[in-house]
Amino acid sequence: MNLSHSFIIEPEAALEKQWDVIIIGSGMGGASAAYQLTKQNKKVLLIEKGLANFGLFKGVETEESDPQERLNSGKWPTKITACINDRKSDIWAPLGCGAGGSSLLYAAALQRLRPEDLMEQTLPDGSIIKWPFDYEELAPYYQQAETLFSVCGTTDPLESGEPSTLLPPPAMCDVDQHFFQQFQAVGLHPHRLHVGIKYDNPCAECGGHICQKSCKQDANNACLQPALLTGNLSLIEAAEVLRLNARPDQITSITIKHKDNEYELAASIFVLAAGAYFSPVILQNSKNNDWPDGLANKSGMVGRNLMFHASDFIALWPKHKLSRQGPKKTIALRDYYRFNNRNLGEFQSTGLAAGYGNIVYALRLMFDQSKLKKLSFLRHFLRFPAYIAAKILGEATIYTTIVEDYPYKDNRIVADKNTPSGMRFEYHIHDEFKERVLFFKNIIRKRLSNIKSLPMATGINLNYGHPCGTCKAGEDPADSVLDKNCKAHGLNNLYIADASFMPTSGGTNPSLTIAANALRVADKINKQLHDNR
Repeated sequence: MNLSHSFIIEPEAALEKQWDVIIIGSGMGGASAAYQLTKQNKKVLLIEKGLANFGLFKGVETEESDPQERLNSGKWPTKITACINDRKSDIWAPLGCGAGGSSLLYAAALQRLRPEDLMEQTLPDGSIIKWPFDYEELAPYYQQAETLFSVCGTTDPLESGEPSTLLPPPAMCDVDQHFFQQFQAVGLHPHRLHVGIKYDNPCAECGGHICQKSCKQDANNACLQPALLTGNLSLIEAAEVLRLNARPDQITSITIKHKDNEYELAASIFVLAAGAYFSPVILQNSKNNDWPDGLANKSGMVGRNLMFHASDFIALWPKHKLSRQGPKKTIALRDYYRFNNRNLGEFQSTGLAAGYGNIVYALRLMFDQSKLKKLSFLRHFLRFPAYIAAKILGEATIYTTIVEDYPYKDNRIVADKNTPSGMRFEYHIHDEFKERVLFFKNIIRKRLSNIKSLPMATGINLNYGHPCGTCKAGEDPADSVLDKNCKAHGLNNLYIADASFMPTSGGTNPSLTIAANALRVADKINKQLHDNR
């Protein structure tokens, strides 16, 4: 669903209004915060790099190099520069851009973290990490987010005490029902994956591209559309935030670039929600005499502690041919979320079959990160092994692991104007991460040995769509960027409401946690605005 043009304003019009809150970014965090604040009658201005309305509806497996075409289909317009184990490459990351952010492209898996994810943990390097608030504080916002995003599913039988606000899911397709029963037969505890989808019949689930029917509850459909109805929300599209302007303890304005012109916009409170890749870049680009290393960066932690998840895609064959009609992103297992003193994660269905498009996309991604990338002419020929693999895999269904990553200070985001997106990330794959990823892969394969399966990739496959942790929240200003309310240390009117805040990644998709925390942060902002009046 596209946004009404009456709510899209030009910067000149924004200069004439008084704003309670300016939010930078309209993805899962920014849109959820905007929803909560506009419902509380606050005047909110969203600054969005992408578009509010879209033309094309291409899947992420389609590589389109033209930036405008990518923006038209809700994709990030340029490549992201990655430096992994000191090997540099430019990649097409699965990032959205536009009103709704990356949720425009997501597959709508909305699972909660477990309560123990927020408890104190000792990492393999001996460091101690703990969230600055507990699960009990986040739980009511999880419930709000599940209602807001119309999340359906069933309760994990291993977590039966958890209060549920889930909607009943429709019947899964026959092949997924077959796998569900196969998992139960070997003593596993599958449950219906929690997804934010209103299943209109027929429903394609729309993982990887914008939903044209609005049944996938992305941040646009679930948050921005109802927020617009309040009359309290406006949006500037196609705007680049150049910097935040600050005094020693307060943000005074932001500088944006729009159609080759620069504008300064003011508000009472500012919220960064540009994502874990780009929120730290904006802070790093906002240096001044009082903040020589970038805003909120007296600890030196802005951009550090970058985490992803590792995801191994595994093709599973049913024992006989079955129908795929109906919901296909349906199954999750948490039997090995924590196992043998290791933090592992989830095993879940992707909703995808092992078709040509999915395979060629995976091969190209691996090629771009390999030593062979210099032989660019070879990339064109990847379609041949992809075609052969698709024929061999045939009726296989793709499942994936999601393995928790840990925060390490040497994994970081760096502002770099010489790269396509104005940033690069530097990431070292630690040995303990390799060990946990391999352990999880092997234990899943052994447990499912009665099912024909085939791993679809080798090595450590980082999920570039799940960045988090780059402006972590913590109790100690010397070792964190944000306080427990996700307000920047040392700045009394700057908050962050995206995945940057997360001290740990947990073992599941971060989307629901981003939304729940953004609702929580919005309530803190509303209280501050009330107290300041």
